[in-house]
Amino acid sequence: MSIAAKRQKACAKLMDDVHAITVQEGITPSALHAIKLKLVALAKRTDLFPLADFAMPVSQGRNHPLLVEDNDGHGLYLTISLPGKVAAPHDHGIWCVNAAVSGRERHKFFRRTDGGDKPGQAVVVKVGEVMVEPGSGMAMADHDIHSTDVVGDEPAIGLALYGYALVNFPGVVWFHPQYKSVRACVSRRQPAMV
Repeated sequence: MSIAAKRQKACAKLMDDVHAITVQEGITPSALHAIKLKLVALAKRTDLFPLADFAMPVSQGRNHPLLVEDNDGHGLYLTISLPGKVAAPHDHGIWCVNAAVSGRERHKFFRRTDGGDKPGQAVVVKVGEVMVEPGSGMAMADHDIHSTDVVGDEPAIGLALYGYALVNFPGVVWFHPQYKSVRACVSRRQPAMV
């Protein structure tokens, strides 16, 4: 069996396990933790993810689809982020779980403290931090806020599992703590209005 076929089989098994967990529990903190443990175990199988099978990013980062379900199904991706890549605090609008294959990526977590009643303005405060490196991962519920930065001189290569495929994401909300501002991107879930 080829590496690609073994990888596809392992990804399908992971997705079956994820569905078994969410059918039993829904999307709860304990379910997300159980999913994280499954994703970390898959990421440890580095033989399934040789870099020769995945193009490196031309810019800061790249997502390679591994298993993307139809309609409102989940999306599993191999992510490659180059050294120096930083993402400002943001809310995906959907749960996600990450695990490292190699390299290190710091995830800082934030909580919004304002009432959200002033358009374009927001106050967020840091409430935690996790280093995602081989053998570890992180999980976020719907509307959790995090920022990322690649630590060190190696690319951060990991697995990312989202509640929706990237093409079906709700609008991502970006926070800029230094300016106390917020901006929302257009949702990919609805066709653009003309």
